[in-house]
Formats: sequence, C-alpha cells, structure tokens
Amino acid sequence: MPTMFRYEPVPRDIGVEEALAARIGDAAHLLARQYAFGEFAGDDAASPVDVALSQEIHLLDGWRPGSSGVTGDGEGAGGREGDWQPYRPGRMVLEELVEQEPAAGPDARLTLAAGLRWRRELASAGLAALLPAFATTCPCTNDGPLAPAPLGAAVRSRLPDPVALAPWLARLVDRDETAAKEFGAAAPDQEALAGAAARWLDWWAPRAPEGTPDAPAPVPDGVAPAPPPPVCWNPNRLEYAFAVRSSTVPELELRAQEYPGGRLDWWAVDAPPADIPVTEAAVTHEQRAVVPTPAIFGGMPASRYWEMEDARINFGAVDTSPADLGRLLLIAFTTVYGNDWFCCPLPSPVGSLSRVVHCSVTDVFGGATVLAHASREDPEWNLFGLGEDRGGSAMGGGAGDGSGPPPSPWFYRAASLPAGLESPPAESVLLLRDEAANLAWAVEETVGDLAGEPLDRYARWVAALPPRQAAEPGDPPADRYLLATEVPGHWYPLVPQPVDPAAPEQIRLLLAGLVRDENTPARPLGRLLGEQQWLFEEEVPRSGVRVERSRQYTRWHDGSAHAWSARRKVSGTGSGSSGLRYDVLEPPPGRAPVPQPEPQPAPPAPPRSESCTTASGTGSTRSANRWRAVST
Repeated sequence: MPTMFRYEPVPRDIGVEEALAARIGDAAHLLARQYAFGEFAGDDAASPVDVALSQEIHLLDGWRPGSSGVTGDGEGAGGREGDWQPYRPGRMVLEELVEQEPAAGPDARLTLAAGLRWRRELASAGLAALLPAFATTCPCTNDGPLAPAPLGAAVRSRLPDPVALAPWLARLVDRDETAAKEFGAAAPDQEALAGAAARWLDWWAPRAPEGTPDAPAPVPDGVAPAPPPPVCWNPNRLEYAFAVRSSTVPELELRAQEYPGGRLDWWAVDAPPADIPVTEAAVTHEQRAVVPTPAIFGGMPASRYWEMEDARINFGAVDTSPADLGRLLLIAFTTVYGNDWFCCPLPSPVGSLSRVVHCSVTDVFGGATVLAHASREDPEWNLFGLGEDRGGSAMGGGAGDGSGPPPSPWFYRAASLPAGLESPPAESVLLLRDEAANLAWAVEETVGDLAGEPLDRYARWVAALPPRQAAEPGDPPADRYLLATEVPGHWYPLVPQPVDPAAPEQIRLLLAGLVRDENTPARPLGRLLGEQQWLFEEEVPRSGVRVERSRQYTRWHDGSAHAWSARRKVSGTGSGSSGLRYDVLEPPPGRAPVPQPEPQPAPPAPPRSESCTTASGTGSTRSANRWRAVST
C-alpha cells in the first residue's frame, strides 16, 4: 500500500521580521553576486547636481501662403509664394490663417441668421405682417441639383435672401416711398420700417463676406461656380503649403510643404539645415540654473530592494525575435540604461523658435562639463529636429554615414490648438482607381445643399433614376443591349494626360465629364471638385484618398472664439469599381443574367525579335495610357 510523506516547516516564531531582514552573513556570496551583475566592470562616475543653460529665443511674427520648397509647373495656388503677413501667436490661430476658405457670398448659416434677424427686427417694430412680402420679393433659392430637404426648403421659403434684401433696405433707410409701397407698408409705418432697416444693415455690414455682390448672381444650370480655393491650398496636390518665420532671423523659414490638415504641430514644418550664427543684438539669452532630476517612465525597474514594481508593464515578457532590433533596443534601454538619464525643464514661449546656445553640467565632485548638440558627435541624431527629409536613414541624417548635412538645432514650440469642436464632414470626395475600367475616379460622396445640410449624392442619384420601360403586352421578355453601362452621376473620371508632351512619362490626371442625361448635372456640385482641374498622378495611390471639409470651432487661450471651414486629406478605402462596361446584354427584370464563359488562359507570347521590338515601340496609345493610368 503506497505511503505518502509531507514535510512541513515548523517556525519557532510567528513573526516575519527575521525573514524580511534578508540577512546575509556570507561575504563571498555578496562578492559573487556583484561579479555576476557586472558591478566590478563599472566606471566611477558622478551624478549631476546643477545645469546652467543659455537659450536663444525668436518669436514668430510672420507667415505667408505657399512655400519656397514647392516647385514645378502649374502647382496651383498653394504652390506659389505669397507675401509675408503679420502673425501674432498670442491673438491669431495659425490653423485658421492657413485653412480658412475665401467666401464669395454668405453661406447657408449666415443666410438663415440674416433672415431670422430681419424677422426679429420686423417683430420688434410691430411689422411682422410684412415678412411674407419681403420673402416673396427677395426669395431664397430652393430648386436645382442642391435643393434642400422639405424642412429646410420650408424654412428658407419664409425668409428673405440677405444679398437681395440689403439693397431694398438701403432704399428704405433713404425713405424711398416706392420701396415701401413694394412691400405694402402704410405711410404711418414707413418711419418704423426705416429704423428696423437701419438696425439690420448695421448688423449685416460687419458680417457680410468680402466680395458679396449687390444682387444674387444668375445660375443657368443650377450649379453656381465654385469660389476660389484657400490661399494655402494646393488643388493639384490636395495639401496645404505655407511658411512661418521670425523677423529677427529672416533667413530661417519653417516651411510646411505637405500639410494634409488636422493638427498643426512642430512635426508639420521643416527647417533648412543651415548654420545660422547667433544674433546677439536681436535676441536675449535666458540664463537658467536648474537641478536635474532622474528620468522616469511607466514600468521602470525599481531601484530599491523591497520596492514593489508596476505589474501592468513587464518589459521582460515582451515577445520579440533576434532580428527585431527596435524592441531589443527598447528592452535594453528600459531594463539596463533607464536610470542613466536625467532631465531638466527648459520652458519656451508659445509660437517661438529656440535653440540651446550653452549648456554646462556640474557634478557632485565639483567638475563642470560643457555639452554640445548631440548631432556634433552623432550626425544621425535628429529627435524633435526640424531638418528636411534627406532620406537614407531612419533619423533623416543623409546617407547613413554622416555625409549629409547636420540636423537643425532649432526647436519649434508651435501654438497648437487645444481640442475643439468639429462638425461631421459637410463635404467628402473619394479618389480611387478602377482597375476594371482602367481609370481613376473622383467620387462626390457628400456635398452641402442650399440649406447647409449634408446631401448624399448617391441617394439623390438613385431617387432621380427613371423607371425602366415595361414591355408591350404580349411581347416576350427580351434582353436589352447596352453600348455602355451607366456610371453613377456623382462619379467623375480622371483621365491621364502628359504634363509635358516632351516628357510623356510624367502623367497628370485631368478631371473630365461623361455624357449623361439632362437630369444629371455634368459638373461637380461640391466645392472640392468644383475648383479642381487636374491632379498629379502620384496623389491618387492604389489605397485611394479621401478629402473632407468640416466646420471647426475653438477658443484661443485669450478667450476669443474662432470658427472656420477646414479640409483634411486622409487615406482611402482601396480601389473600387464604377461598373463601367461596354457591349452588355441586360436581362429583363426577374431573370438571372446569362453566366459568362470562364476566361481562357492567354496563348504564350511569341519569342522576342527585332520586328516585335519595333512594333511594341510604335504600339497603340490606348495601351500606353492603360499603364500610366494604373501605375503610381
């Protein structure tokens, strides 16, 4: 019969003080542990106790649209350099200056606010009964491809158009009896009506956008021409381009050549790697003596023997391989060299350029060490640097051998916006490639209607499709031959075209139109494609691109409110299909389409010869354009 034994310790004391003391009486054991941990191989080093810093600071005071780094023929409005304009980071928001759109007239929100304002002025003067006459004489547009929803149309039909209303109210202020009779105002009410008109004009004058016409412009096809793009927007690149600088160091320009929108911070700009001397007369040096503190981070190994470490982060459990150098370096830094770093605060004003001119460290032994910029010893070091993309290395230091220009020593403290309010996209355009149709397409997903509400172009196109004609009674259902299938009305082709006839390998995509029915507008309805003419081919990759317009609202640190319309370019959803096909037999409703025969493998290509080479050199233009249309 098996027997089981169990050994149990019998403590002579119920306390744990003796165990927690961790007494070790073997000196050889302590020496062995020090040898195992490599403590005997260490060097005698001192800890820093004082850091003296001298910082050079330049406050930014100028900006301009475009960038001198953008070159090329026909780069668009955002590619041309504009004039330098004043910039005050304490009162101006750089995102608003860069992203704001010029207005050719009041938008839907201002139109509604102006109509409601006139309604309140009439009510306060006791003339609310005259509002329908003003709405009839100065009607808001409610028809056309951008016709608003029934609710929005009902509201707009009861309010006057402020652009058409302003000239009439100016005549009422001048006591024009003809204008007063036009709206049915009696003689005793003309004085009150003139006072209400004067108050409305005082409210309207500072809010009317620059360039607002005296009367609404006629729109022949129901689609008004798009206003000009923002001064910093490059419609051929779908990106913003601008530059900022300080007048105290004019040779140093921070250029943003490919700002896609969104958050504007230090990483959006580049600085030339020029060695600019210190301008002693233009700036002041800030002398600071600070005490450095050890750098700490989450999951850092504890330095004390009985200190509990954070169990949420375990660098020893990181799954990595010998070839994953990035993770291995991170683990080595956090577990071995993490306590070798010290940090000292160096404040800098918001919206400024700064660099450390002098830095000396005093240790516990009284020795002083002067530190230079890290790029002096290691040209590859470019953390938080503003150097241009020189390629060749992960840190942007040239070819990886130190032969490239050194990174910029300047640090840009951007006047970035805090978290603000952003509306849903008021307009969205998707750019994609269609491999089946051998084309690139610009798809207007959403545009703003006349009331300012998002309008789904696909839903509006489906609702406007005419019903298919029914067959005559007694006729058997038959297939219908289509020369080409119908493309949705909000899809616009991007046709490849050489940028320069002398260099046909450089391709641009020209926004073209398709022959459609009279119910489908030939031109785009939105602002993004309305101001678009062509794109560079590399701006439409295989992954696609989506460009969105939305409203932004935020408050600056001085309490001022800022609202503007911004654009943002984000990644798309990949390639798509427009359904464009030629020579198609469409089955009648209720019957499945005839299955197509399976594709047969292509015959083997003939051997290459001199005659074949000559023929391929003079091949058809369609084959050449096919390669250019789908290549990136």
